[in-house]
Amino acid sequence: MPEVKRRAIQEMFGSIIGTKLIGYTTAEIKFDHWEPWPDLPIRLQFDTNKQIAVSWSHFDNLWLTDDMSLPFDTSSDPVRWVQNAIAEINPVIGSTLRSVVLRPDYIELNSKNIEIWTRLQLRTDNGYLEIFNALDENGYRYFVK
Repeated sequence: MPEVKRRAIQEMFGSIIGTKLIGYTTAEIKFDHWEPWPDLPIRLQFDTNKQIAVSWSHFDNLWLTDDMSLPFDTSSDPVRWVQNAIAEINPVIGSTLRSVVLRPDYIELNSKNIEIWTRLQLRTDNGYLEIFNALDENGYRYFVK
């Protein structure tokens, strides 16, 4: 695993292990109507008043912050933030964060599988929230092992 990503994850999430995830916000963009815009971060909110924004971009760039900044300028696009708008991942709300790890994924390049570290996995007391690189935007998955 790339050391820079590991350190960033530890720095951002280390102090909130054991706290509750109380909600999240995601972005929508206005075209003809409001549509989900997973290019922008998911902002995870915890019961300690801490918020962590997660965004994947380009090939394997992980962007993390604990403020309201964005990974790129959106001033020319109408954007709104919506609360808990992805039904498939809502079971994670109210659960306690137990650990955060980065997992590998694989892409095929020239008939070879290349390992890339693009799956951020938050383990909670009732399941896993995975925020992964879905080709230049965030993808989300909730599952129970």
